[in-house]
Amino acid sequence: MASESAYSEGAEPGRFLRARRTQTGPQQRNLARHLFLHPAARDLFPDWDRQITGCVARLRAIAGTAPDAPDLTGLVGELLLKSPDFAGLWERYEVTGRKPPQKTFQHPQVGTVTLTSQSLHVEGTPEQRIGVYVAEPGTPDHGTLLLLDMTAPRPEHGFPPGAIRQRP
Repeated sequence: MASESAYSEGAEPGRFLRARRTQTGPQQRNLARHLFLHPAARDLFPDWDRQITGCVARLRAIAGTAPDAPDLTGLVGELLLKSPDFAGLWERYEVTGRKPPQKTFQHPQVGTVTLTSQSLHVEGTPEQRIGVYVAEPGTPDHGTLLLLDMTAPRPEHGFPPGAIRQRP
């Protein structure tokens, strides 16, 4: 099953996008698991109901193309057992393909920020994807990302302030 990560280990400004997902091991980090099983997910995603509905519909679409994928069946089985919300949505049999959704996050310092996400497949690893979140330049959300970049604490050998650049 593809896991989504909104955070590169060196990209401090993106840390809030994976906020509260660090309590699990790398093999357990998965946006679907986080949305349904982590108690803080409802706080991180103000539009949690919309997020979980789309998540389940995308998992159904993946199940249609790779029904025997062991990581998919394991994830679905786990969520069916542990999350009544997931079980109820799974029973609906709604299916949708992956499209660039918007995700709204509640950041503890800057408030609400809405970003467009893309999922990129990693060549040679059909089960792996990289999640990328962007804001349109000139929008308030882009300004929020720039503010986060300028104010984020820097590791000793990390990205310099202003590492997020506006596209020319």
